[in-house]
Amino acid sequence: MVNTLLFLLLMSGIFLLGFFGNIFFKKTKISDILILIFVGMLLGPIFHLIPINIVELLKSFTPIFAAVALIILLFDGGLCLNFNKVVNEIKNSFIFTILIFLFTAGISGVFLHYVFGVEWIFGFLAGSIIGGTSSAIVIPLVTRSSAGEKTRIILTLESAMTDVFCVVATITIAGLIVSQSINATNIAQGIFSAFAIATVIGLVGGLIWIKVLRDYTETKDFDYLLTLAFLFLLYVATEYLNGNGAFCALIFGLVLGNASTILKAFKMKEFTMEKSMSHFQTEISLLIKTFFFVYLGIIIDLTIISLETILISLGLIVVLIIVRILAAKLLFSKSLNKTDQNIISALHARGLAAAVLATYPISIGIINDFTNKLVAVVFLVILITNITTTIYLFLVEKGIAKEFKIKANNLVK
Repeated sequence: MVNTLLFLLLMSGIFLLGFFGNIFFKKTKISDILILIFVGMLLGPIFHLIPINIVELLKSFTPIFAAVALIILLFDGGLCLNFNKVVNEIKNSFIFTILIFLFTAGISGVFLHYVFGVEWIFGFLAGSIIGGTSSAIVIPLVTRSSAGEKTRIILTLESAMTDVFCVVATITIAGLIVSQSINATNIAQGIFSAFAIATVIGLVGGLIWIKVLRDYTETKDFDYLLTLAFLFLLYVATEYLNGNGAFCALIFGLVLGNASTILKAFKMKEFTMEKSMSHFQTEISLLIKTFFFVYLGIIIDLTIISLETILISLGLIVVLIIVRILAAKLLFSKSLNKTDQNIISALHARGLAAAVLATYPISIGIINDFTNKLVAVVFLVILITNITTTIYLFLVEKGIAKEFKIKANNLVK
């Protein structure tokens, strides 16, 4: 039986922590995400303030919490992007995303095979699971960072698209292990259809909802809640049709956030979102982000960690950071300044999507020594990449501040 007063105290403390953590990040440029995860670990695996049976119950809700967090945070990310610039950058973002994923998965497989003796196919499976960044982590950080608009668009699109590659590749490789056969055409079709379905539903849904908000006065008092309900409906429809629901949420937010520009282009009656709706979205995003990362800390299982899993995790993290640094320099050395390239390299954190995929091989019957270790490896990668992302971004932001002060002093002189 859960103590009602203790539950309310925890909820109050967690949400206040999210608010003060947000202020802390703005003033220090030290990510509050790591603080939230650590608080979750104190509540769960370290001091067991939350009973084990409750933690196990919470773990069963992981897919639901992950979906809600992705929907809200990607919708929020879409609202903040410029439609025209997204259209201009989507090609570069797609190339960057697929390059990062392929090299991370490929080099991870090579590393695991030659250093730890893991079979090639299982090495590539692990690389696919950790091949993409977490939009739930990247979007809040890049939104509050000093990154230029082009960099924000690239990172937001990358984090939204990368889940498709991770899911499709993981399921395909796991299927190859089970059936010993693979169909490259089906993989390409799966990736293309996931994005195409999400884009069409997001765009059409966004245009329909703009008309509803603009033309029906009955919605005015409940515009935000109705928008969330419609957003969830679009996500469900997209996932049901085998599209990428998270990308659909991003496109839907992009359309609503740029309603005035889009309607003007089609010479239609203009519409601008209510400021109160934007303020409410900001509050909901903070609430969801706070709960999500405390929850992530609570469900981390420290008992499955060993020296070998720590060494494997550290090696994989070195691989994925090096890949991002090289890819950022290769693709953006001429179009982005060094600071923005460093921000791209810094935002490499993994999240719950990787954690969910880590359990997939075992769930379909692929049970061996490596797949049993894989869950621990992925949880460590998630935890450590949040630490390294925090440190890396802090160093980059401090470098920006120092450079800005030097320029300001020179101007004064």
